[in-house]
Amino acid sequence: MVRKQPSLPLNWRDQLPDPSQYYGGHVEKLTGPNRSGFAQGKCPFHDDHTASLSVNITDPRGGWRCFASCGAGDLVGFHMKRTGMNFCDAVRELIGGLA
Repeated sequence: MVRKQPSLPLNWRDQLPDPSQYYGGHVEKLTGPNRSGFAQGKCPFHDDHTASLSVNITDPRGGWRCFASCGAGDLVGFHMKRTGMNFCDAVRELIGGLA
């Protein structure tokens, strides 16, 4: 018997971790934010010798972009790419398995 996962709470975006803490733990050599809220660091998705990753650590959505063509998106998309999880599982893990 296949057990159905519960749906995500309506306010799941409000429960996501703080982008500065999340990216601080997953991006090597992350700088402080510039005036726009973006910090630079080494991209974990390729062999990065320079800081080619830019992440917004002041916006709750936590936008990111790799300037070496690894991709772009928000904090959930970054977590999905980093872990290989699907969207719902990534959100559940990010909000602490509360969903």
